[in-house]
Amino acid sequence: MAGEPFSPCSGTTIPANNTAGIFREAMKLPVKNEKLMVQVFFLVLSPFSLLVLLHYLLAGPLMQKVEDTYETSTLDPKDTRALIAIEIPFVISFIFVSLFGISITIYSSALIYRGKTSSLMELVSWIVSIWKKPVITLIHVLILIIGYIAVSLISIKLTGLIGSYICNWVLGLVVASIYLYLASVSILGFVISIVEDDCFGSEAIGKARRIIRGRKIQGSSIVLILTLLSIPIYVMFHVTTTDDDDELGPVARFAFMFIATVLFCISNLFNFMVFTVFQFECKRSHGESLSLETEKIGPGYVLVSTVTDP
Repeated sequence: MAGEPFSPCSGTTIPANNTAGIFREAMKLPVKNEKLMVQVFFLVLSPFSLLVLLHYLLAGPLMQKVEDTYETSTLDPKDTRALIAIEIPFVISFIFVSLFGISITIYSSALIYRGKTSSLMELVSWIVSIWKKPVITLIHVLILIIGYIAVSLISIKLTGLIGSYICNWVLGLVVASIYLYLASVSILGFVISIVEDDCFGSEAIGKARRIIRGRKIQGSSIVLILTLLSIPIYVMFHVTTTDDDDELGPVARFAFMFIATVLFCISNLFNFMVFTVFQFECKRSHGESLSLETEKIGPGYVLVSTVTDP
């Protein structure tokens, strides 16, 4: 297969039993195949940057108009409808670009972690061929999230009727703990749907629940750490892409948006590298094979391993 070969040392995977070890192994991935990771990063960054630029040029002026007229109570409903009509295609595009970026990040990370190599075009070919799997898994994750939100809101409402301060705190801790667990299972399920054959949707989420047994606290702690690290970047990305600062010129505004987009992509890249490593370590702890289920990327391409699987 095309691509830069790995040295035996760079491809060897050492068990990462603790959370720090998983983060350490994830940080090593870009060093093991710098060329592929740089290519993946720019492939993910390019469409995001284009979307941010187009959103600024097309939706920016209308957003400013809606904001100004809302403050002066002269908002025209036509402007609101026009803004919604513009935002919907951007939201859909953002979802698909995100799915593609997440998928190629997960699979490239899995290849590198297992000491296999690939070219960027072969990766893209593979991701395009399995696009239905992450989409179906995402739908199941969304259903899970909707159910969680519904149950949480009902529980909060019932607790509010009791009016107990202690009950509110206890419920808050329970809701937060369940969220961290569901988030870890959902992300693991998404990783599984990318790296394993014929395992997606509810089956992938079910397998994630099985392999995370014994590591639920670790999975929740990983989600918590990544969330705390990512929130400032996500807030910065949201503010720079939606807030209209009249004091900044267009060049300065786009410069800030580009920086925020770069940080946003780096954050997502690292988050899913961490969970890709975590998925393999969960499988290792259950005695499952760590090899990638799919040994082909597109027609005529076969993964080449330069190390022996433990």
